[in-house]
Amino acid sequence: MVNYRPMGKTEIEVSEIGFGTWTLTSGKWGAFSPEKAVELLQYAYSQGIVYFDTSAVQAGGLGEQLLAKAFKDKREMIVVTTKVGGAAEGGKKDFSPEHLRKAVDASLARLESSYIDVLQLHHPDMAAVTNEGMWQALEDLKSEGKIRYYGLAFGPGPAGLEEGRVAMRKRDIGCIQVYYNVLEQEPSRKFFPVALEINQGMVIRAPHAGGALEANPAEAAAFPEDEDLRVKGADFAARAARQAANLRWIYDGRGMTLPQASLKFVLSEETVCSVLPNIYRPEHVDEYGAVSDFEAYSQADLGEIAEQFRKGFGVA
Repeated sequence: MVNYRPMGKTEIEVSEIGFGTWTLTSGKWGAFSPEKAVELLQYAYSQGIVYFDTSAVQAGGLGEQLLAKAFKDKREMIVVTTKVGGAAEGGKKDFSPEHLRKAVDASLARLESSYIDVLQLHHPDMAAVTNEGMWQALEDLKSEGKIRYYGLAFGPGPAGLEEGRVAMRKRDIGCIQVYYNVLEQEPSRKFFPVALEINQGMVIRAPHAGGALEANPAEAAAFPEDEDLRVKGADFAARAARQAANLRWIYDGRGMTLPQASLKFVLSEETVCSVLPNIYRPEHVDEYGAVSDFEAYSQADLGEIAEQFRKGFGVA
């Protein structure tokens, strides 16, 4: 059964396994009819997953519309985070107060909801995070009840590291979403000491390294989320596959699969409230949801994983 964790210092509690709607809307994991997408979302909820992450710009906000169809009668039973900051996917960023307000109203309409649990700013630059007008607009939206909290989403790569840590220390952030997994621990690991210091909730995506740590990596890596593999070199998938082959020791004898062990590793971080694996089949819900039942890694285990990470997991 899926466990639940507080989202940092907020009043929100989330399932430690979350569901990102990008697998249902991007077309990269196959074509989902609205009915099939809603069916999978509802199945995840029936198995204890109550945290759903989506975006205002991906597929024109289709993920938000699917969540409305799936949970309109259960809105207060689920937690929704959505992202804003651009007029279109991959387009120019806009964090102006005017755009934020317009984007929030549009998201609320698609969600058929009066509020958003956490509004995430998607890849804000330093100019945005030091803009007092932007933060005031977010506070105004909170005061109006349109959003409960606001947060930030970064990664992969180093972009956003300094922006995120500056904002974490100066603002009342609901959660930070970053790219992190056992094979790719830097630079996102640098967020964790700050998060621990201020009781910041962290949400992790890409726990399976763009598919390399899934049960069928050859199939999974053929359908990457754009952001996950777009910025990586052509040799990443081959190297990750060799490293994954050297990771049997993190799950052998523990009753876990490699995908489950990869999630358990991420959930070993004290500040992580939820992790967002790619879910595009009911069996993923079953496999990933079972992670809560396994024993946590010990500090000795984590120390050995850190040492092996430093050595590249045996791959030169």
